[in-house]
Amino acid sequence: MKKYLKILLIAGAAFGLYVLILSSMQRYFLFWPSHSYVSPQEAGLPEFKENILQMPDGTEVMTWYAVGDKHKPAILFFHGNAFQIAVFAHHLLPFVANGYGVLAMEYRNFGGTKGTTLQEKIFADAAETYDWLQTQEYPEIIVYGYSYGTAVASGLTTLRPVEKLILTAPFSSMRGLVAEKPVPLGSLVMRDSYSSKDYLQNYHNPLLIIHGEDDLLIPIHHGQTMYDAAASEDKELVMLPATNHHNIFFKEKNLPIIFEWLAEHGS
Repeated sequence: MKKYLKILLIAGAAFGLYVLILSSMQRYFLFWPSHSYVSPQEAGLPEFKENILQMPDGTEVMTWYAVGDKHKPAILFFHGNAFQIAVFAHHLLPFVANGYGVLAMEYRNFGGTKGTTLQEKIFADAAETYDWLQTQEYPEIIVYGYSYGTAVASGLTTLRPVEKLILTAPFSSMRGLVAEKPVPLGSLVMRDSYSSKDYLQNYHNPLLIIHGEDDLLIPIHHGQTMYDAAASEDKELVMLPATNHHNIFFKEKNLPIIFEWLAEHGS
């Protein structure tokens, strides 16, 4: 009897330790930021300039800004859950080359920006960044997110009047995505749900969703769920064959779709 009791106590302690680690370390599992900052000049991207925005709580958030043509729309971009702006900005140059202004926001605890990656803080930073871009008097702001950035972009629609929304490789909710992974109880201890499908239920403006059919990190059914949930009557879902989570953005397989959609929508 004592032997079985000891086994139960050990198993219970191990289970409790596992849950504690999952709960306390979840952001280390979800985010892989670069802490050593790389500037636009160091990245070989003179098209962008550093543009530091001070948030209401005093935190200084790094953004990269390419002015473009003030007669054309501006792109507000939110990147994935790893690295920093410098890694993604190369793949925004086609927008700059076509005259669009581009503003890319950094996340807290990522290169050049201090703080903790909390959903509430990131969404609030996105809203403040949107407000700053509005002061630059572009005719239109188009919000564009990739991977984790699609949750930030979708969340922004609940805080600001987003005119057009582009999502590449979105997930319908972070909690739901984690539930599909081989991480027992992972979704149950998550503090931030990033329930993007819920954010889009009140979004009525033009929406473009692009997803790779071979995406193993965020399976394509998430893109379909987002499309189905969106209230917009002007929405499009493009599923790209032979395309995974990496090459849809870093090989720029989504860009022809985006530029065609922008042209169709007078942007």
